[in-house]
Amino acid sequence: MTPDWNWFFSTLSQSTAAIVGIIGAFIIAKIFANQASFNEKNNRMKSFIVESRKILDKIDTIDFDWYNRETNSAAHSSADREIAKFKQEESSEVSDEMLLEIYEEANFSVLSERGPILDKLREKVNNVCHQNLERRLRKEAADRAREQSNSGQLTGLAQINALMRANTSLFDIDTRQTVLNVPGLSPPWIPLQKEWDLITVCHLEAKHHARVVSDFLESVKGNPESPPQITWSLLMVGLIFLTGVIYPLTFMPAVSLPTFIFPWAELSNAFLSVKGALLSLLAASFSFVFLMFTRTNISMKYAAEQIGELEKLADVKNYSAYFRYLAQRSAE
Repeated sequence: MTPDWNWFFSTLSQSTAAIVGIIGAFIIAKIFANQASFNEKNNRMKSFIVESRKILDKIDTIDFDWYNRETNSAAHSSADREIAKFKQEESSEVSDEMLLEIYEEANFSVLSERGPILDKLREKVNNVCHQNLERRLRKEAADRAREQSNSGQLTGLAQINALMRANTSLFDIDTRQTVLNVPGLSPPWIPLQKEWDLITVCHLEAKHHARVVSDFLESVKGNPESPPQITWSLLMVGLIFLTGVIYPLTFMPAVSLPTFIFPWAELSNAFLSVKGALLSLLAASFSFVFLMFTRTNISMKYAAEQIGELEKLADVKNYSAYFRYLAQRSAE
């Protein structure tokens, strides 16, 4: 029985073409779906950047330095009054817990460093303790001078000098009073409250925006719309089409056992023939289409600059250097 090579090559080409068509349709449909998702995410990415700039412009209207200066000035005045009540003569008797309690009750600005403020309060405690010690020593010296004067041990100028030392309390002036303790002068509480309200609103907006951006980044990391599996699948489908569809058709019509050795003359005649021209055109068109979709799949990658900018916007502390204090306070 003589094998029918025409039937074999025809069946092989048709079966391969059907397989290539089914697989190619699924792959191309997936590419179109990924492209729609890629374009939608790209637009969202741009809108996130625009929205972040709007928030940053709003934050730029806040005068953080003025708010810290006025709030801490009033807080220092309150802390000074509490520290002035200390009776200790040794600063070591005032624990860090006591100092921290004064810090909390004085309501210092949460947008400023705690360490330098506590250091300044500790310095004031040292001064108060030193003054308490000096006051006690002066009082003891005055009491001794008064006793000596009353007992008649001192006379003349010595007695007058002793009486003056006995009344040194008349010249004790509390130098810790500040301008904020003067009646009629007080911090601008209403503007401060408005500024704090603006800070709170901006921080909440930035915090919400950072959370949304962070969630969005999880959906674009690794360029999920451009998986390498699709690229390799397209290349393999193209190779299958050329070897399983186009190549078998070059042997038809087969009148005898096909040979895989072609002289250059026969190859040139085959390409210049009508069949060769049609098969070449079909192969070139198919390759162009598949290479176009391959390029489309490879190009669906998000810009590294935009991803880097979004990564910064995913952290609320990058919106303002002062927001890190609010984050620290929330963590506590």
